[in-house]
Amino acid sequence: MRLLTYNIHGWRGADGQVAVGRLARIIEASGADVVALNEVFHPFTPPGESRPALDLLADALGMQYAFGVALTPQFAFAPLASYGNALLSRYPLLAHAGHHLTPVPGHEQRGLLEARVLLPDGRRTLSLYVTHLDHRSEAVRLTQLSAALQWTVRDRGRPHVLMGDFNALAPGDYADRPDALAALAQDLDHRHMVSDGMQVVPRLLKAKYVDAGARRPGVPDPTYPAQAPQVRIDYIFLSEPLAPALISCQTWQTDETALASDHLPVLAELDLKA
Repeated sequence: MRLLTYNIHGWRGADGQVAVGRLARIIEASGADVVALNEVFHPFTPPGESRPALDLLADALGMQYAFGVALTPQFAFAPLASYGNALLSRYPLLAHAGHHLTPVPGHEQRGLLEARVLLPDGRRTLSLYVTHLDHRSEAVRLTQLSAALQWTVRDRGRPHVLMGDFNALAPGDYADRPDALAALAQDLDHRHMVSDGMQVVPRLLKAKYVDAGARRPGVPDPTYPAQAPQVRIDYIFLSEPLAPALISCQTWQTDETALASDHLPVLAELDLKA
């Protein structure tokens, strides 16, 4: 089984283009069976098309999809295009639900998409959670994460996946690189991730999640910004019972990923027979 998590930047690439076909090619080439998407506007219809972009992407990949609303922007045109998270699946999608995370005044409303798919053996199911945490404050991210864990705790002890754009740094990525962390602390775009204390990922590890990207030797691949990656803020977290199935995890790159979004996708491969 291959899992992909990808922040698609509201459907617009770094070149300003809405190119659903480009996203489809990137995802298809990865061989992903399940895809988590962040920054999804739905139902957003691209210029020149008669159907929403999410419908077009799912059809191009031969996948089913679920969408979870985080917010409906005040500036949205009719028909309203809500903003949130989505999940694409080659496996039968049995159920899904969107949850609002704890609102914090002055910060964008965020959400959690919960879905359950039927695995290829036709007997087992797998729960998948997709989220996108605040981009400005670690304290707000912690508040949102606490709300997300109130939902995922129902699957405690069972194999499940939590993935998406967490907008947070993992302290372990810098354990042997103090100079790199010091440089980030001076960077205008990323210093808040350091000064706020890097607490989100440790909170997930304390909750017994396994950071799939950190299981490979060496420093995990950075995911943002796509054209010159500096930081890892996109993650696939596996529940403890699922961790032994992990084969590999790394960013997925093609000749189109640098333009398709401001994030790189992350791809994990699992052996479900393990």
